[in-house]
Order: sequence, then structure tokens, then C-alpha cells
Amino acid sequence: MTLYLIGLGMDKNSISAATLEILRTCDTVYLERYTVDLPYTTEELEKSCEVEIQELKRQQLESEQILEEAKNSQISLLVYGDSLSATTHLQLILEAKKKEIPYKIFHNASILTVIASTGLQLYKFGKTTSMPNWKEHTNHPTSFANYIKQNQSIDAHTLILTDIGLEISDAINQLLESTKDLPEKIIALSNAGTNNQKIFYDTPQNLKEKNIPMPFCLIIPSALNHIEEEVLKTLRQKRHPS
Repeated sequence: MTLYLIGLGMDKNSISAATLEILRTCDTVYLERYTVDLPYTTEELEKSCEVEIQELKRQQLESEQILEEAKNSQISLLVYGDSLSATTHLQLILEAKKKEIPYKIFHNASILTVIASTGLQLYKFGKTTSMPNWKEHTNHPTSFANYIKQNQSIDAHTLILTDIGLEISDAINQLLESTKDLPEKIIALSNAGTNNQKIFYDTPQNLKEKNIPMPFCLIIPSALNHIEEEVLKTLRQKRHPS
């Protein structure tokens, strides 16, 4: 019996042929979607994979229920992007090893690599951070602002992963309230890695007024070299007009 940890990539059709074969042999296929706004529905993914999929609740994953099932069954856990991007999934693998439950990992594209489609060079990114939805908190967490400042100190770009349900206007307001030293223009990347991908490169105030569909991430660029500047301008104008 085996636990399969499977990265879905960025689109509903990004899963590999080898992984599809495994899914069709599994007793249960779970999908973790409580931490991200997927650019497709569970039903669309079921149609693409031709398997029945159950949405996994946070408490089910944290209680390690999935490991108990994997002791006697073939279980797959589908993860948006890459299978090991989240610390939770690394912890799951550690527990599987302790309990001597066989597991297999299937990697895929993630937002950490797809951001290169903006023209920014991956090696120039610093620490990745996340922006919570302040409407879900009694206080206003601003740790993302500290990461931006740290990255700016070494001329590194900052990738900000926005919380599920956080709309662009609220995200920009939170950014402006928390961070004083922003560049003139920042980037919003919507529906990354899908046919609906759009790159927006503009002032924060202008981005607030644009129709930027979820899911999206924000990128705070540091100084752009001439190649990054040229590619970003070209992609924005010709391929992903805002």
C-alpha cells in the first residue's frame, strides 16, 4: 500500500501521463485546495483525470488520517503546483517514513518557476512570502513587508503569494498600508501557467482599478537589468495586455 504525493502543475491538464496511470489504480484520490484559489473546479479536474476526486479538509490532513488510510490502500494526494512546495507536505513524508508507509513523490511546475514568464530572472528572487487576508484576522499581519525590505536590501525581487479569497484591490491596499518604499511599478501575475495567464505591470494605484482575476500573485521587483526590462515590456504589451 502506498501514498502518492502528486503535483498538479498550474493547469488542469498539466499532470503527466505516468501519473494519470497511477491515479486510475488508486482506491482514493484526494485534492488539497483549502490554501489556494485553483484556476479550475474540482469537477473540471475530475474530467481531465478521469477519476473521482475527494476534496481534503485541513483537519483531515493535519490529523494524518490520510496516512492511516495509506497503510491498507493506494492513496493519492493531489497538490496544486509542486507536491513539496508546502511544509505540510514535507511533514507528511516524514511521518510516512516513521510509520514505514511506502510513498512516492511526483513533482511538477509551480509558481516558484512559472514567475519566470514575467521576464524576471529566477536567480534574482529573494525570500518568498505570503499575504494573508486581513478580513480574516482581528489584527493586521504585516510580516510580508519585512520580507520585501530584506529582499530590497540585497536588490532581490519579492514574490508575494496572496491568500485565498483576497481580491486585488484589498491586496494592494494592504501592501500600501504596510510598505512605504515600493518601486514605481509592481507586477501582478494572474492565472499563472494557464491559457488565461495575464501579466500586469503598473503602479499599485493603477493595479487597484484593473480587473485582475484570482488566483494571482504579486511581485515587487528590485532594479531591473536591461534584459528583464525589455522582456517584461514585450510580454506585457504583446502577449498579456492589461
